[in-house]
Amino acid sequence: MGLFDFWQGEAPPLVKQASEDVQDMLEHGHHMFSASTAFVLDNEILDVDLSALDEKINESEQHLRRSVLEHLTIDPQRELVFSLKLLSIVHEAERIGDLAKSLEKTGRLAKKPRMGELVQPLRDMRDRILRMFDYAREGFVESEEDAARTLMIEHEQMKDDVTEYLNNLSDRDGITPNEAIVYAMSARLMSRVSSHLSNIASAVASPFDQIRRAPTWKEGEKSA
Repeated sequence: MGLFDFWQGEAPPLVKQASEDVQDMLEHGHHMFSASTAFVLDNEILDVDLSALDEKINESEQHLRRSVLEHLTIDPQRELVFSLKLLSIVHEAERIGDLAKSLEKTGRLAKKPRMGELVQPLRDMRDRILRMFDYAREGFVESEEDAARTLMIEHEQMKDDVTEYLNNLSDRDGITPNEAIVYAMSARLMSRVSSHLSNIASAVASPFDQIRRAPTWKEGEKSA
């Protein structure tokens, strides 16, 4: 059962507000992540105000937290689990903005353009994470559990790929300390974005007590 599948007919105001706020947070996070990784990995000019977008994410988080508090004050029993899941989801979405800003700062550490065979795996990871944003939107806003499960499985693979990349990087000869720091930090920060997206999906597809846990099912299977 999807996160929004508890209601028939007209959904409560909290549900409508949650859908709008989380969708805005994910869209801003997507924009920030795309712009910051283009800066750090593709040497593109950063012409996006990351701080302004991050402030919009923070405002959506605060608005939704107030909405949940008001809802629980009026009717503390109804949709309690849904409300608790929402608080978990907005926390994860808010962190993405902070990580995007950290990626920008990582790019500013670089002493020369990011080029060569060590950058391409990072670009591939970036492209996969951008697709994860779509899965997160489908999972939460459109209540598509299969998309949420796919995202969680993709994140498990991403963790393995980042670990392998860092191991290869540590054994690499011929790179400067500056390059190693920029590439390693980029990999770790992107992995954290993947993790927060996976946690959003987990709140959609998993029972409340199993949020943030690795999936126990395989792709194509249904969760218990």
